[in-house]
Amino acid sequence: MSSDSLWKEATDGNGRVYYYHAKTGESRWEKPNELLSEQDLALAKFGWKSSRTTNGKLYYYNERTKESRWELPDLQKLEELQERKRERVESEPVEEGTKYNTEKYSNSSQILCVPKKPKDEAEKDFIEMLKDNQVDSTWSFSRIISELGSRDPRYWIVKDDPLYRQEIFEKYLTNRSEDQLLKEHMETNKFNEAFWKMLESKPQIHYYTRWPTVKRLIADEPIYKHSVVKESVKKRRFLEYVGRLRDKYNESQQQIKAKALQELQDYLENIISSTDYNNNSIPIIKWQTLLNSYLFDNNKRYMANKHFAILTHEDVLTEYLKIVGEVEKRMEKDLATLQKYNYTKDRKARDNFKHLLRSTNIEIRANNKWQDIYPLIKSDDGFLQMLGTGGSSPLDLFMDIVEEKRITLAAQRSIAQNLLIDKDFQWNEKDDSINRKAIKALLIVEKDFQSVDSRDIDLIIDQLMELRIERIKKQKELEERAFEERKHFYKLMLQRIYTNGRSKPDSFEVALKDIQHTREFIELPSDEIRRHLFDMFKPDVGPARGKPFAVSNVKKRQLTPNVDLDY
Repeated sequence: MSSDSLWKEATDGNGRVYYYHAKTGESRWEKPNELLSEQDLALAKFGWKSSRTTNGKLYYYNERTKESRWELPDLQKLEELQERKRERVESEPVEEGTKYNTEKYSNSSQILCVPKKPKDEAEKDFIEMLKDNQVDSTWSFSRIISELGSRDPRYWIVKDDPLYRQEIFEKYLTNRSEDQLLKEHMETNKFNEAFWKMLESKPQIHYYTRWPTVKRLIADEPIYKHSVVKESVKKRRFLEYVGRLRDKYNESQQQIKAKALQELQDYLENIISSTDYNNNSIPIIKWQTLLNSYLFDNNKRYMANKHFAILTHEDVLTEYLKIVGEVEKRMEKDLATLQKYNYTKDRKARDNFKHLLRSTNIEIRANNKWQDIYPLIKSDDGFLQMLGTGGSSPLDLFMDIVEEKRITLAAQRSIAQNLLIDKDFQWNEKDDSINRKAIKALLIVEKDFQSVDSRDIDLIIDQLMELRIERIKKQKELEERAFEERKHFYKLMLQRIYTNGRSKPDSFEVALKDIQHTREFIELPSDEIRRHLFDMFKPDVGPARGKPFAVSNVKKRQLTPNVDLDY
């Protein structure tokens, strides 16, 4: 293996490039001569070197003039300039006393005029500097460079090699005394602050970064490598740190989302207000139409808003439903207002129609029907205003008045019935007109009927006549039913007597001695009916032997029909 191949390029935790020798372990910041290209060697003659920034960008700096630039220096111009200087120096005579004139340009700064010391002594002075400045594991090496390198000359007493200084710093941390370790252990707050500061200096750490990843990232950091704090405490501090990062991230996301939702609300309301809903039953765009024409990839205007990228379908649907809810509330409010207005209008229309029905021009009786009054009211404003209203219809209001009349008439009819009973009124079975005249003459003289007009009295008489006819009809039906029951029981009596071997006599006269004493025989009104039923009777032919025919002891129902009272 050639010597130039033993030097390797590497990057530290802060992204800075350094070089190390694979065999000897030596490391340095400057690129070894073995790795220099011809261009680098040419530049080195004029004090120029190349390097890279932490983000990998190449730049050039001059160690002599402290100048730095991004562009490659012009080697040809540098050669010409150096040649002209050499010619000028050779042509000019040397003046005596020049060495004395340089005194006015001397710099007595302790930082620049550091005395040279052996390696061991320089290392002791460097460690003493760290102790004097109370450097502990919470310090980073970059802090030592920035704070001590600019004000303490002992920093520069060590060989100008940053890696060597860092090795001394780590050795110092490793060899601290027990008192120092105990002191650092007690200063938890100081550790927390420094540890957090170190974590903040790592842009690679995000709210989703895990502890194993961070351990590899900060493994060489002094505060992690040499701290006496337990691993669990370091992990807990890290979790607190990423927890705060997560909170900040969530807060920022919430702010972005809140702004996006506000812009989405304006966007949706603008769409809703500018859309024609003449053919729609509800004053809002349908979700499917909105999704297909105005949302996500289907609309360039939506995609042009960068804040909308954070919104999901659920977020948009939720915002849409909020707008729908507001529209529903607005519609319900408008409907309630309209219903209140219509209720008042309908109530006034009903009151006017009731007044029309009770006017003197229209006389409603208990027996009136809708077709009786419709021709009288169909062109009246009171009726026309009722059309299309809610609540009771004109027919309902008409029937309410008719029902009132019927109830009043029924009460008056009941009074008339009692009056007829008290007066022992005798009905004429042949001529109803005689009954009508007699009842009317009886009613018109009674004080209870002084306020009843002639037409209502006629209606009362009509109802009395109808009730009498209905009562007579029911009485007749009951009598017929009772007669049929007597005939039925008569047949059962014959069946009971002439069974089980006892034969039916040939004639009704012969059978009289068997049946004339029975109740069933006596209750029939005539011998003609008895004889007819006897002749029609055919006894059942039962078995020769067996139990005698048994008649259940059933109590007969009352044959006398009930009589309806007149009150």
